[in-house]
Amino acid sequence: MKTILLSTAAGALLLTGIYANAGEAEEITQNNEVMVVENEAVSNEHVELPVIQHQIPSGNDSVQVVEDNPHKRILFIGDEIDQKKYKTIFIKDTNRLKIIDLNGGQIFNEVI
Repeated sequence: MKTILLSTAAGALLLTGIYANAGEAEEITQNNEVMVVENEAVSNEHVELPVIQHQIPSGNDSVQVVEDNPHKRILFIGDEIDQKKYKTIFIKDTNRLKIIDLNGGQIFNEVI
């Protein structure tokens, strides 16, 4: 009975360690050093912001994230009094960015 209990506890600890490291990938270098490689989703976070800042005039400081999932990110951008003026849609799979002026229509639609 003791053996079964110890085997079950050891298996649970082993599985916990495997699932705890699921977000990171490790790469072994030529010197047998372990190097942690960041997850691609973390390194691609908000790559569209420099383009948005270049396309939208300054003074639009309020940014509201409406949707952010593995496939797309939708933002509403407005001014200090929180009036929404622009909508951005970033398609993560293809790196396509669309910027829409809510008063004047689409102003940007390209792959970045």
